[in-house]
Amino acid sequence: MSEQESEKKSRRESIRLLFTAALVTLPISAFGNARPPKACKKVGDVVIYKGKKFTCVKINKKLVWDKGVPVKEALPNKSATPTPTQSASPNPSSSTNSSPSPNPTPSISSSPQAPVKVLFAKSPDVPRDNTVVINGKDQYGRPLSVAFTRTQTSLIALDASCTHAGCIVRPQGKELACPCHFSIFDSETGKPGNPFQQGAYPLSRLEVLEESGSIYLLLN
Repeated sequence: MSEQESEKKSRRESIRLLFTAALVTLPISAFGNARPPKACKKVGDVVIYKGKKFTCVKINKKLVWDKGVPVKEALPNKSATPTPTQSASPNPSSSTNSSPSPNPTPSISSSPQAPVKVLFAKSPDVPRDNTVVINGKDQYGRPLSVAFTRTQTSLIALDASCTHAGCIVRPQGKELACPCHFSIFDSETGKPGNPFQQGAYPLSRLEVLEESGSIYLLLN
């Protein structure tokens, strides 16, 4: 090998080493979005991390955090209402005794975030004296399954995710049954059929509104 070829080979090796070193020093954030360091333990758990709201979901039988959605922190509305009052008598011969008014006290009030109205189904989708499970999406576009029960006088909505392992329950007579671990829940109250069964926590009640032939969920 000539001296010129040896010099070219050495130069190529130096460039390769510099490129490898540059890759090693790249920050981890260059390869993917940051996820919460906290372990995802139960479907539906929510955590705020680095300005995003992450929700625990079940994918391929594993509990993981979703991609997260940006959230804005609500600042409390501060309204100061000073009410200083001074009573001055125009008559110089009046009594000199005066009672000073107390210092104004600023009041701080914070307004809770209004629920989001989400169109979820049509009224004919839920017949009277029946329970149906309808799949849709929440206010953030994430999958949401809801068990609707229409009685003679009311419409009830429950989160259809079993509180044991997150499987979607199914109507079974006047009850809701989990196909994964056979937990049973009341279709109107969401309470478990047996307090000692798997998934002994009640199904979450959702606020529902029906108007003009449509069914809406009011979600926070």
